Amino acid sequence: MTEFAEAAMSLAGVVAVQRSMAINLACRVDVLDMKGIRRIDAAAWDGLAAGAIEGNPWLTRQMVLSSADAYSSNFRALALYRHETSELVGFLPFRVIGYGPFGMGAPALNLYQVAGTPLISAEHAEVAMAGLLGGMATMGGLPRHWVFPHVATQGAFAEKARAKAGQTGFEIGFAAPYERAVLTRRAENFAAHVETVIGKKRAKDIERNWRRLEREGDLRFERASDPDTVAVRVEDFLRMEASGWKGHRGTAFLSRPDDAAFARAAYGGSQNGVGLTSVDSLLLDGKPIAISINIATGDTLFTPKCAFDETYRKFGPGMVLEYRIVEQFFADDAIASMDAATTVEGHVICGLWGETRTMGTLVLGPKGASTKALIAGIEGVARSKQTLKRMLKRD
Repeated sequence: MTEFAEAAMSLAGVVAVQRSMAINLACRVDVLDMKGIRRIDAAAWDGLAAGAIEGNPWLTRQMVLSSADAYSSNFRALALYRHETSELVGFLPFRVIGYGPFGMGAPALNLYQVAGTPLISAEHAEVAMAGLLGGMATMGGLPRHWVFPHVATQGAFAEKARAKAGQTGFEIGFAAPYERAVLTRRAENFAAHVETVIGKKRAKDIERNWRRLEREGDLRFERASDPDTVAVRVEDFLRMEASGWKGHRGTAFLSRPDDAAFARAAYGGSQNGVGLTSVDSLLLDGKPIAISINIATGDTLFTPKCAFDETYRKFGPGMVLEYRIVEQFFADDAIASMDAATTVEGHVICGLWGETRTMGTLVLGPKGASTKALIAGIEGVARSKQTLKRMLKRD
């Protein structure tokens, strides 16, 4: 599609840049511009996110629009609707990386969004996946190669993509695998988890630090979920992060106005009074000395950001908070699992959570040499980065 045609459609207020009605797909596939994305029915988008085959809070309405507003982003999206009812059953905001025949489609994620899994309705997963891959394979104006970073290699989306790829002339592969910490209910309760994962000695050390902090003042664990308190705690987190090593390196949210705007809108905002975010804090005399930001879709709690007051470093406040979070997890049946939402292997919480999930970049493209070369290229870049990191650590 020419730039003139895209501009004309945008000026006319047309929601779909291109529609696949002439193609015999399992469902209707619309390609939306930013105006179209903003016009998606809020309840339909929220419902899809809550009932997806794999929870991805970074593709919820609050996160996607917060990112677009903070960074003045301009991207498109694939929206999938059932033919019979026009129910929204799939959603993928995307960008095209590269040009012409070398262009690749990729989820429209910013630096802080670490899950590339599209939103696919669990109730209508077969129809939605067939429509998604069918649209990518046959619709004009879309790239033929797609890369999805931070996808669970054995997750529901990957499994269904493997099952459907051959029907549309695609093949898939994974590149750049890494391990992400997760917490599940494998143990019967918190005491059993301490016994089998954390270990009694480590638990005693953490409990000792809790008692040491209690001698400094009134110490308590807080999980805030109401929007007003969450907004306050997000501001506390931003200041705490900026006062630590990330602030000194210039990588804290407050180091850049657009990053700060995203954090406030994405974590502190709310949807109809009920936000995606809860904030866990370790409070000393009512003041946070360690904070963990959580975002949830469905029954999975993701923990993308944490910080602690370095004034209390000798007490290990970050570890004490994480210990209490694990305890809270086993006390709250509403949460089925937790996801560390980090690309850092060997994260400190691995020793407290005890499990990992293999993640990687899912590559989707036509069967043949070009897709295999793309997978190999991504692998090569990842290996080079790891080699560079090891060299820098030795220096």
